[in-house]
Amino acid sequence: MKVMKVVDKKVGNIVYYKYRVNLPKEVVEKGDFLDKEIKAELKNNKIIIEKI
Repeated sequence: MKVMKVVDKKVGNIVYYKYRVNLPKEVVEKGDFLDKEIKAELKNNKIIIEKI
């Protein structure tokens, strides 16, 4: 997996970006993340994704 930086929108001279990560299908389905609100945080140099 890798983090991708994509252009979200341009307003005047300012460019706004979003970051995307593709998650494995098995992880999303087993974790029941599909169509759920999630939050992500950084702990000890690891990205933690959890349902809200």
